[in-house]
Amino acid sequence: MKRWTKASVGAAVLAASLVALTACSSGAGSDSSATADSKTAKYETIKPGVLTIVTSSDLTPFAYIKDKEWQGVDVALVTEAAKKLGLTVEITAHDFDTLIPLVAGGQADLTMGSIADTDVRRKTVDFTLPDIIGNNALVVPDGSGIKNEDDVAGKKIGILQSSQALEYAQKYWTKSDIVTFPSNNAARLALSGGGLDGILVDPQSAKLYTDQYPMKIALSAVNPEDRGGAWILNKKATNLREALNEQLRDALKDGTTQKILEKWNPADPSQPVIDWLTKYYAAHPSNKYSAE
Repeated sequence: MKRWTKASVGAAVLAASLVALTACSSGAGSDSSATADSKTAKYETIKPGVLTIVTSSDLTPFAYIKDKEWQGVDVALVTEAAKKLGLTVEITAHDFDTLIPLVAGGQADLTMGSIADTDVRRKTVDFTLPDIIGNNALVVPDGSGIKNEDDVAGKKIGILQSSQALEYAQKYWTKSDIVTFPSNNAARLALSGGGLDGILVDPQSAKLYTDQYPMKIALSAVNPEDRGGAWILNKKATNLREALNEQLRDALKDGTTQKILEKWNPADPSQPVIDWLTKYYAAHPSNKYSAE
């Protein structure tokens, strides 16, 4: 299987994308600029006043490039949060498996894209409160005999490398032949070409693929330890994490989160997500989350 490198994939999408998204207007003069710098100085960002974000370009509907612009649930929500904190936003595209190392190594402030909060990941990075909850869907070709998790034994399953879906499969599908890919699209291509029996992806990608190709969803795999998908920050970014948690709470209260979900993810009902987030936030009242 051909492996796409960060250089080949990242550079290609970067050429097609905007290197930066401006979340708020810049000041007209040096005085306003100095004021902005003083307000944002407390946040542990790599560049003063700028939130440097890395993500993948095909994490539909959470973070993706369309018409040469970044779009999606996480993009809209983090841009709104950054704006209220007086920060501008810069987003660049990278292979999925490099995202967390880039943040942990101090080369980016944040990564996002419905990335699952897991114990393994918490060893190297911190998470904000979640902004989405979901599961994994197994997509198979039309006519496949796979109907339940017992049928997955002995089958070749494609999964996004370094993903929560991979952690799930490695824990629960030990009798399957797991093949990793640098992107969901790469796994989908392998499935279309007959090289796989199925691919385990997020429900949104599953719907996209089954709408466009002769494929179907065979089953849903729910991780009982799911904490939802959240934004990831460097462990040293304490003030930034707490400020973003506050913005997430405010967005949930004033209806911003629901509006963004309905705009960017209309295929899924937003109310179950809002209900789950409301209960989860109430159960974790401290903005120090996930370092409570």
